[in-house]
Amino acid sequence: MGVRRAIPAGEASTPIGPRTAGLPKLPSAPQRFIETWIDAFVGFLICVVLPIPLYAASEPFAKDFGATELTIVATAVAYSIVWYCGRRLGAFPRSTLQGNLGYVAPIAVLTYALIATLLLSLRLDYSRFQLFGSGLLTLLWMTAVAQLRARYLTRTYAVIPQSSIAMMPVQSTCRWLDFDDVRRLGLRVDAIVADLGAELSDEQLAALADAAIAGVPVLDRRYIVESLTGRTPLGGLSPNEFGALLPSRQYLVVRRAIELVLTVLALPLLLPLLAVIAVVVRHDSPGPVFFIQNRVGRRGEVFRMVKFRTMFDGTRGPSFTTESDPRITRVGAFLRRCRLDELPQVFNILRGDMSWVGPRPEAHSLEQGYVRDIRHFALRGIVRPGLTGWAQINQGYAHDPDAMRSKLEYDLYYLKHCSLWLDLVIVLRTFAVVFRGTGAR
Repeated sequence: MGVRRAIPAGEASTPIGPRTAGLPKLPSAPQRFIETWIDAFVGFLICVVLPIPLYAASEPFAKDFGATELTIVATAVAYSIVWYCGRRLGAFPRSTLQGNLGYVAPIAVLTYALIATLLLSLRLDYSRFQLFGSGLLTLLWMTAVAQLRARYLTRTYAVIPQSSIAMMPVQSTCRWLDFDDVRRLGLRVDAIVADLGAELSDEQLAALADAAIAGVPVLDRRYIVESLTGRTPLGGLSPNEFGALLPSRQYLVVRRAIELVLTVLALPLLLPLLAVIAVVVRHDSPGPVFFIQNRVGRRGEVFRMVKFRTMFDGTRGPSFTTESDPRITRVGAFLRRCRLDELPQVFNILRGDMSWVGPRPEAHSLEQGYVRDIRHFALRGIVRPGLTGWAQINQGYAHDPDAMRSKLEYDLYYLKHCSLWLDLVIVLRTFAVVFRGTGAR
């Protein structure tokens, strides 16, 4: 029995008989793609079109192209940029109300400010009330839609084989059903999740092919787990997938150029701050201002990473930091909580030892043990280590083997999906983590 026959449209809790030709088909990926643009169109009406009567002195575009028409075009362009960037940034896992605000607010403020600056520099007349009012409406609209989608939009998935249901992540917006039950009861699902590495019967493979032909998405289990959790499971990672962990050369070149430019531009602001922190560290406790340690970087190369000293000079103990570590100074505790002790690594970034975003470098003494005990741990060396990273904003500090395996899964996810968009998400969420002071030791 094919999926097209067995999964007609209907309520998920109501058994339905055999499908007839008059019943609607399952929604396909293109149909859901169109649904994605509905909020863009409605948002355009609310943020750009509806406020026009509040400031328009006459009917727009009836005569000459004046301030009203220019404002409409400017707000339309700004809204389109913010909507597109917001959708790209919000596509990554672990989206929350605070996270959505953290993504959309900087993009909206920067976009509308740049457009206003451009109009002022060209000495063009426009409505400031409409431009910045549209920016506020855009921020509120996109945050509300993203939060409603993340909290109330529930997707139903048919899972095959049944044993894979226990391995699916628990999500309030996801419902996992047995594939055979879905076929037997005739339930409608958003997609089929298949463990393609398991032994599937010929009938099950035929049903999957029938579903694909009918327009029902058939997703690999590992793919859906990654997209929901932001982690690449270690179990089943094969050498055939190692190639997917290699970022494109174009991305690496462009990112290196961007981070060099941004680092040089940030130096006039960072150097006075570094000087103030250095003076405070020096007067808080005797000893050197900086702490230098051998860390493992790209391709296993060892480099000397520099930080502000946050422990009493001469203290001994493990290479990792424990909870309420007595070796940490009073000023050091504050610097660690605010991540200000990491700022001197800007010089490691200029030298090419590190990047702004990437897996955090481990101490050379610890790295050797992790590589020996945790399979695939050395793959983190594919890219330069970073000042912040995907694992840091999602998990925080880790040391024990289980936590390090989880951290590795986050790092592998970053390697598979690294892009300028994901880097921007990490940077924006890092500011939120620093502001809350969570995950530090």
